[in-house]
Amino acid sequence: MEQFIIAFLVGGAICVVGQILMDICKFTPAHMTVTMVVSGAVLGGLGLYEPLIKFAGAGASIPISSFGNALVKGALQEAEKNRPAGGAHRYL
Repeated sequence: MEQFIIAFLVGGAICVVGQILMDICKFTPAHMTVTMVVSGAVLGGLGLYEPLIKFAGAGASIPISSFGNALVKGALQEAEKNRPAGGAHRYL
């Protein structure tokens, strides 16, 4: 039961932040969607979204911000897989 409550609170907090931004900053739904995806991507790139998902479960993995995290996670995995030998950068 504790997991459900944590998921509800974290998911609700993400929605509250979105609603506050829409009310105060007059964001449109499209602006809010982009903001949430980019926020998830930035948090994922910094390694902060995965611990949130481990803590909150569906409360963090269902909102649209998780989509941004998934994009960055996939990009980082591919970059790691395709890294040249010796850590040299091929584009420099």
